[in-house]
Amino acid sequence: MSKSLGNLVFVSDLRKEFDPISIRLGLLNFHYRDSWEWSEEIMGLASSRLNRWKRAGEGTGALENVRRLLDNDLDTPGALAAIDDAVTKGEGVSVAAQLLGVVTVN
Repeated sequence: MSKSLGNLVFVSDLRKEFDPISIRLGLLNFHYRDSWEWSEEIMGLASSRLNRWKRAGEGTGALENVRRLLDNDLDTPGALAAIDDAVTKGEGVSVAAQLLGVVTVN
């Protein structure tokens, strides 16, 4: 992606179509040290993830794993996977999600 090619995706444009928290999850899916390219698929996956986390409800599932992963070079992709795993096990993940700036309960 480059400005000169005109293929940049701006967050301000994404906000017109997607929940800002979904945008956050889409960006957190990539480690800050790794290069990556935007695809439309990212937002669909992030929106689905957010909906699963919200349905999981309140709880501390994956909390210690998320703390450990974030302490390890800010491993956000690993933290997302840990929360996904906890949701699959039927655990509430609201507290772990908050460590990533994601509010899942009202």
